[in-house]
Amino acid sequence: MKTAIAHWALPQFERLEQSSPERFEAILAALREVRPDLFGELTLMAAEHGEISHEEAGELLGSPSTDVEQLLTDYREVMTEVTQRRLIELDARGVARIAGKHVTVWEVVREYRRVDSVSGMNEAFPGLSELELRAALVYAGRNPDEIGGQIRAYEEILERSKAAYPYAK
Repeated sequence: MKTAIAHWALPQFERLEQSSPERFEAILAALREVRPDLFGELTLMAAEHGEISHEEAGELLGSPSTDVEQLLTDYREVMTEVTQRRLIELDARGVARIAGKHVTVWEVVREYRRVDSVSGMNEAFPGLSELELRAALVYAGRNPDEIGGQIRAYEEILERSKAAYPYAK
């Protein structure tokens, strides 16, 4: 149902803002009163995307503009966690993977270390979006021991295979 609402509602809000700004402002005021958390999130989202200034965000939130940067930092952290939870999942063995894909986080990190850029990983992972790749890197940054251990285990297996079969490529 959310997609259906977004499909028709967003263009109507834009029309309402153009045709009857006072009614649109009334909707925003009602949102601010009934759900200040959502109003705050929308305000920070607008500031994050450069649609309003820090000063405007501060006015809307009733906070000094000097506090807006910390609010944005907190917002970014929460959004990163939400995105990561949606894009990274643990498989049955507890290995972190890109959600719905067979690619593990440690494979993404290992390739990133090799090419040293997210854009350089497109060749190795053509089916993954930049957002998925970045979510994997964020997960690895928050779980360095887990991911580092998985990379070390893989590289140990690789070294044993090379030692056992020195002429294999």
